[in-house]
Amino acid sequence: MYKKSLIAISTTLALTLTGCGGSGGDDSQKPLKVEDTIPAQFSFASVTDAASNTWIESQSITVTGISTATDISISGGEYSVNDGEFTSSAGQVNSGDNVKVRIKSSTMDDTSTQLSLTIGGVNATFIVTTGSVFSGVVVDINFDTVHKVGGVSEFSRDKFITIHADITENGWRGGNVHSANAENEDPNLLESFANGYDVYFGRNTGGMTWQLSQIAEDASRPGFASEADATTRGNGQKWGFNNYTGTHWDTIRSLQHRALGMVVGAQQHPYWPDGTLTAQGWALSQTDTVAEPFGTATGHYMGQYVSKYFDPNPNDNVANGQVKPPYVEVMNEPLYDLVTDREGQSDQVEPAKIFEFHNAVANEIRKTNPDVQVGGYTVAFPNFDWDNFERWEERDKAFIDIAGENMDFYAIHLYDFPAFQNKEQYRKGSNAEATMDMLEHYSLLKFGETRPLVISEYGAAIHSMFKQGWNPERNTLQMRAINSMLMQFMERPDMILKTIPFIVVKAEWGRTEVPYGPRLMVQKFERDGDAAGDKWVYSDLIQFYQLWSEVNGTRIETKASDLDIQVDAYVDEKTAHIILNSLEFTDTDINLNAFGLDSANISKVEVKHLTTVDNATQASAIVESAYNELPEVITLGAESTMIVKVTFDSAPALAKTVAETKYYGESYKQAIVANELITNTLNGIVLDDHGEAILRLGIGRDHGKSLLPEVSINGTSLNVPKDFRGYDQQMGKSSVARDGFYGVIEIPVPYSALAENNDISIRFSDTGGFVASTALQVFNTEQPLGRTIQ
Repeated sequence: MYKKSLIAISTTLALTLTGCGGSGGDDSQKPLKVEDTIPAQFSFASVTDAASNTWIESQSITVTGISTATDISISGGEYSVNDGEFTSSAGQVNSGDNVKVRIKSSTMDDTSTQLSLTIGGVNATFIVTTGSVFSGVVVDINFDTVHKVGGVSEFSRDKFITIHADITENGWRGGNVHSANAENEDPNLLESFANGYDVYFGRNTGGMTWQLSQIAEDASRPGFASEADATTRGNGQKWGFNNYTGTHWDTIRSLQHRALGMVVGAQQHPYWPDGTLTAQGWALSQTDTVAEPFGTATGHYMGQYVSKYFDPNPNDNVANGQVKPPYVEVMNEPLYDLVTDREGQSDQVEPAKIFEFHNAVANEIRKTNPDVQVGGYTVAFPNFDWDNFERWEERDKAFIDIAGENMDFYAIHLYDFPAFQNKEQYRKGSNAEATMDMLEHYSLLKFGETRPLVISEYGAAIHSMFKQGWNPERNTLQMRAINSMLMQFMERPDMILKTIPFIVVKAEWGRTEVPYGPRLMVQKFERDGDAAGDKWVYSDLIQFYQLWSEVNGTRIETKASDLDIQVDAYVDEKTAHIILNSLEFTDTDINLNAFGLDSANISKVEVKHLTTVDNATQASAIVESAYNELPEVITLGAESTMIVKVTFDSAPALAKTVAETKYYGESYKQAIVANELITNTLNGIVLDDHGEAILRLGIGRDHGKSLLPEVSINGTSLNVPKDFRGYDQQMGKSSVARDGFYGVIEIPVPYSALAENNDISIRFSDTGGFVASTALQVFNTEQPLGRTIQ
């Protein structure tokens, strides 16, 4: 007000001098009228404990102290004059006008946002601070919105809920050498397991090997299996499948539909032609010529096995043996045995020779089986970033360059190592994402299309327990890995053909001085003491199948505010299943927000929570609870999995769709140099009226290097999160982890910043490592999604 008073005095003085001046004293001249455009000071009361991500309005103030219209403008929010529409555009107000402002509160707890309103040069701020009532993770669920990935929205149990076994395995029976001559506690084990938990069968690498040990050599073609003998033996196997009698064989035949997506494959010996003899005293040919490339004899036998030991025409309604497996792996983990374990030795094999072997085998298999898909190289340890990505260049990239075009799929194995040489090395989380993204990205650049994946083994290998018998902690660690990675595989239903957790039946074939590790079945004395007897009962791994036993239906749209909480959901008529999995090492409170349930009334909610309940032994248990409505907040245990089953009176109307598409950049594996710009282009992006987007950067760097680059898309700067899926790969719960970081950083992108063709710019402050892959996930919708998360 002091400044205004001076102006008023100056004005009065000027008018007085003018009236007394030397103009001859014209009394008819009136004083000039000066309009006042500077209002009296005003202010807005701050708001605290505001709801997050919400428009918060101020109280109204009345404009006074002006005598004419004056300018009004705002920064950081919107204003309304006399209860009119809110706007952020500059305008004018008059004396007596009522003005209020509003601002969107922060999406974060205990965080302030503010705006500044200016009227006639006088300004005031409005500050809104969110409350800190809820410190957990928010999960949004759009029950009316189908989520399609590459056009796929249905949950495929035959793809995801599987076991590393076949229906014909002798281990399903009791009282034989494959069961340590002990009976099953459940005499109907195979049927009870498969039908009771809705499980599908996944992989068999033993049957083909056993048959090779029995087949005769072709007398006219040394080093090759006899086609005549393959025909005879194959017909015998098919006859037995059709005609063997007894309850067990009746069950096998009744479960045929659960084994339609089987993977079969070879082991190194005697399939790798190095002179190793079969049980019949002959070895596969080692010839390597243009007419007979190295591996031809192996592929010839595998082709004979697949074509002659199975029903070649399963759709002709004529039973002729077990249905032919659709997927054939050339060899199980060949580099682990032939390269890594032989490093520095005279018999170490060059990776390129193994990859050329894959071509020869695949070509022979297809001669008699044009209807099957052949893949490899079934890598045991896809550590692409090792030795600053030299491992990628020497092995995985080389495989794609040499044999990739001849492969129908890539087969890989993904394992967590919770206890490996005093380290905790987890695939789950950002590392598995980077591994799969890099395979997809390079294949797209190489061939113009990506190759689908077969995850023929995944889980956890606990090296510190290899010489131990069964214990509940081992099963807990295995299920944590399986559930976490399964959630990641489910995000790629269009790119994954099959996933198989490494859970075997009894594995008496793998017994040494102690029983084999990841078994579905254990003997009662193993868990309950010698007095309990020797019958076969389920290990704790059955809890994985119990947990997932009912999940089915159409995928709906979900989102969590924290990447360490994995969420997915499916609607199956009047039932929905919400799956929550934690990558956190501590318990997490989850706030469930439901959208799109206007016409669907909830009748009941049932929760199955697979968690560690005994910290002393780390034994897992499924804790069940029930509610009358969807709980607003629920606690998810550390590294635990929860499935919330919601039952409705009427089915939710799936009226909306979000279509997810992933696009890859025109460049990959770009070296990081301090302050040098890394550029990439993502072209051909299809956009809709509304949507969301995530930029995915696969980054491999030494620990201590920055994981927070400056990133922009089409000139718009992006906010790079400090958090990513899973742990930081530097330190686990109790010990050091990987030697460096290799994972995907997921960066939200404003949908409005996207165009059909997009320029990406990335800049790091330090040198070292690579941006291994660059991808953009686009989620297109015709209508806005229900969101409390930004």
